[in-house]
Amino acid sequence: MPLVQITMLAGRTADQKRKLARRITDAMVEDAGAKREAVVVAFHEVSKESYASGGVLMADK
Repeated sequence: MPLVQITMLAGRTADQKRKLARRITDAMVEDAGAKREAVVVAFHEVSKESYASGGVLMADK
């Protein structure tokens, strides 16, 4: 069972996540030979205060 975990800043709509899940699943099926029903996509949303890039909190950018 392929598990694809996406960590991103909070704020995407359910529709955006649906589209992402569909496209990621399609890629796993087409390029990795996975069975569609076996692909799991998990979205982990974090706040700007809990995510840093380059040593700087996203809330401070």
